Amino acid sequence: MESWDDLRFFLAVARHKTHAAAANALQVDATTVGRRIRALEEQFDSRLFARTPNGLALTEAGLALAPHAERMESQVLAAEGALGGVDSRLEGVLCLTAGEGLSSYVLAPKLLEFRREHPAIRIEIRAENRTLDLSRREADVAVRLFRPKERSLVARRIGNLTLAVYGSRDYLQRRGRPRKLRDLAAHDWVGFDPSLDRTPPSKWMRRHVPAERWVLRSNTTTVVLSACAAGHGLGLLPSAYVPFYPTLEHVVPQVAVRAEIWAVTHPDIYPSARIKALLAWLGRALPSDEPATTNATPAARRSASSPRAPSP
Repeated sequence: MESWDDLRFFLAVARHKTHAAAANALQVDATTVGRRIRALEEQFDSRLFARTPNGLALTEAGLALAPHAERMESQVLAAEGALGGVDSRLEGVLCLTAGEGLSSYVLAPKLLEFRREHPAIRIEIRAENRTLDLSRREADVAVRLFRPKERSLVARRIGNLTLAVYGSRDYLQRRGRPRKLRDLAAHDWVGFDPSLDRTPPSKWMRRHVPAERWVLRSNTTTVVLSACAAGHGLGLLPSAYVPFYPTLEHVVPQVAVRAEIWAVTHPDIYPSARIKALLAWLGRALPSDEPATTNATPAARRSASSPRAPSP
């Protein structure tokens, strides 16, 4: 094996099924991914992937290589965590991931304040509606609209996102303004597609809006907001995002849905000064009306209280 880097490309393709998706995860060109995979196959004199209707699938040789590559990945990540965990410098690169809506309408505008406080820390935002794997270092810190189930991660509740019913002035003039909860079932609605069924707005809409009234669905918050603003129908939208769309008006004020906002990181890198600085800033930028809650294993809690770095 030439280097760990060879296996890093192999694992990315195995997990993401295409060269393009693997390249996006690794932040390289798709041609680079293809070249590295071909080099590996030449080195082993075996095909590692086969093309299928669902993307690239591991061949018998690829399946034999995968567990060895994953063990090497675990060792590399453990070594990186051991080194990163004692880092006390407020400098370097941090990868922050959040859903496309939070990234666009909350984090990107507010991060200017963090950059002023810590000019030597460079931020990368990965706007992903899928949940990235922090144990594999797909990101350093994740901001999520649900409480993480992984007890091995350090998670802190940092705020709430309030959602309410909105419609455009044009739509409300055409269809009338709903006044009560029972009026909503007679209106057209814009919502999220099935890939986001577990989000708070989708859960609420399934309870209160007949399926035939969902006239447009999307997997991104920006499209949902834009469609509502264009007059397609009503939407249960985060109030913090609505100022970006001045045509939207609040209706049925008795409807308010609250989603928790959680900041999540891996315990191996939690003691890093720049991780703690970002978590502390997130707690200030997204204030909660309730005390912060922490979700972590005993080992993670011991790491969090370690004297190597001050608690945020």
